Parts: sequence; C-alpha cells; structure tokens
Amino acid sequence: MYRKVIYVVKSDLHYYPPCMSQILLLNDCEVDVEVWFGSTEKSAVDILLKNNIEYENLDVKKHGKSTIERIENWVDYRRKVAKKMHDLGQVEEVIFWFGTVESIIPLWGCLKGINYMVTSLELLDGKENRWKRFVFGSMACQARAHIACEETRAYIMKDYYGLKKVPYVMPNKPYCLGVKKDAAFSVEQTKQVADLLENKKYIIYQGIFQNTEYICELAKALDDMDSEYYLVMMGMTTHNENVIEEIRRIYPKVIFIPSIPAPHHLEITSHAKIGVVFYDGKTLNKAFCAPNKIYEYSGLGIPALANNIPGLKNTVGKAKAGVCVEFQHEKLRSAILEIEINYDEYSKNAIDFYEQTDNSKVMYEIMESLKIRTKEEQSECDF
Repeated sequence: MYRKVIYVVKSDLHYYPPCMSQILLLNDCEVDVEVWFGSTEKSAVDILLKNNIEYENLDVKKHGKSTIERIENWVDYRRKVAKKMHDLGQVEEVIFWFGTVESIIPLWGCLKGINYMVTSLELLDGKENRWKRFVFGSMACQARAHIACEETRAYIMKDYYGLKKVPYVMPNKPYCLGVKKDAAFSVEQTKQVADLLENKKYIIYQGIFQNTEYICELAKALDDMDSEYYLVMMGMTTHNENVIEEIRRIYPKVIFIPSIPAPHHLEITSHAKIGVVFYDGKTLNKAFCAPNKIYEYSGLGIPALANNIPGLKNTVGKAKAGVCVEFQHEKLRSAILEIEINYDEYSKNAIDFYEQTDNSKVMYEIMESLKIRTKEEQSECDF
C-alpha cells in the first residue's frame, strides 16, 4: 500500500494540462500528493496553492536549443531528483508518478528500489526516437502502472515495451476549464488583445504553428467564401517565423496572438465560433493524436474543424462535435458551411462529448489497483 504520491514533471509544468488534471484528480480523491517540478509559470503554482497541494520547485537549469544546454538540463534534473529521493529515506510507502516520458528518461539507472508509475503523452515511434524508445521501454517494464491518453496508443505501448497489461487510458481532458463561454479578459496578456478581438467573429487555431500548408488551405477556404470570419492564430511558430505573413497574403483577416499560459489562453478561445485542430498523420503518434484542445473547444461548446485522421475521427468526429475532412480548401469551405447551418446541434454535441469523458473513474481504478490509500484510510490505519 502507498501512503503518498509524488508527482514529478521535469520542465514547464504549466505547459501540460493533462499533468495538472492528474494532480488535481489525485487531490480530489483525498490522496496525499506532492508535486516536484523543474520549472513552471506562476499560473500552475497558483492552482497548486489554491488547492493546498504541496510542491517543490527543483529550479532546474533551463533547457535551451543547443545539445550542450539540453544535456546540462538533463544532468541538473537527474542530480536534483536523485538527491531528493535519497533525502526522503524510507520510500516503500511512496509511489512516484512521472507525468511525461521526458520526466523519467533522464533518471535511467537511478530508480532501483523506487516504486513508480508513468504517463506517456507521446508515442515514441519513428527512427528519430529509437534511443528514447529503448531507454523508456526498459524503465516502463519496471513501472507499477502506465497511463496512455488514447486507447489505440495504449495497445501500441503494450506491444512496444512488452508490458504485461494494457495501460490505463486517461484522455487529455482538462480538470476544469476555469472559464465559461465568452469569458471576461482577466489577466494582462488577454487584456492586451481585447481591442483586436472586439466585435469580431473568429475561427481559432491554438498551438504550435506547424503544417503551414494546412493552415494555408484554411485561409484559401475563408478567402473563397469572402468570409466575415477572422482567423485567430494563438501560439508559437516553429521553423518558419514568417508563417503569419504567408497566411495573411492569402487571407488578410488574420490575428496573431503569442502563447498565453494555461488556463488563461481559454479566455481568448471562449469567444471563438469554431476551433481548428489537425495533424498530418505521418506518424502513429500523430495519426492517433490525443490533443487536449479538443476538450478545450468542446467544453466551451465550440465545434471543431478537424482533419480526417483516426485520433480525431474517433473522438470529435464520432461524437458529431465537429466535422472531420481532408484539409483541402474546397472541403474546408463545405465543412465550415455545414457547421454554420447546424451550429446549435454541433455545439450541444461538443458539450456532451466533454461531459461524457470521466477521468475520475479511471483515477479511482488506478488507486484501487495499486492500493493507494486516501488520507482518511491512513488515519484509520494509524489509529
């Protein structure tokens, strides 16, 4: 039996709503949970404080783009986590929950005698991930439990890593959105763009701006329609810093908003009419995607405009919480018109899809299987 869960995330805790959700669900279940993180924005700390959750900021050296900086980040994280584990002393009744694959791999060789479980938010498929897949696989076999965020991924993980059982499936649904439809702008970052968005009808894409050709097809569709919609691009660019201007050349009504830390970014999303989500499907990880944004959109009653891949067809597509099509401008134009004509139905289906996903049930199953005791159970045993 375990008396305590220590939840560990190497970097940028605020960037992982699924991790925050798991932490808060543990807290709801009256588990004694403590959080260790290497770095985060204040927004995540505020949530922990509000819920009286203990935390430890490991203050890990920032990870940069160069190989040397990344190695320094891993080494600093490994050293600090290993020291804190050692300082705990008796850890038989403690189980460590690593919230991401990147949070456990640097500890290869450090976890002998440690009870742990792990959430895998990514599938490590492809040649570029062979080393990570080997290291993580050797560590996954020793874990007490595994959590995947999508059912097909769970079966792939079982095969990849030779696991004895299929991982638990806990979709990337946020613990709670924290905002309602057409929310007020409450923080400086959202207030700064209020004038840009005022009285505008918009479609939103939030996330990393990759697959530029997909976004260009959407811009062509809006241009073909002579649309009243604005296209709001909220997030960050990757390799192409000129992506926004490239899209504006096709469709001038584009508004760029830099990344806003969760959950405050949803204040912008809450005013959108349609939410865009797509992945190119070239890898298993992308084909069986499990984006938290489909729950952010659906929880606000915003229909999704998605592309035609299994991870989206089997979620928002199956629930009729949006329309899944190939990202070609003619088909996108038809999909937008379809959503507009049947907007109330798609909006209702989106909310139903959100509400029918019950991660608390999965959390109770994990607790029962691993015999993780609640605080009340511990008090009764101590008495």
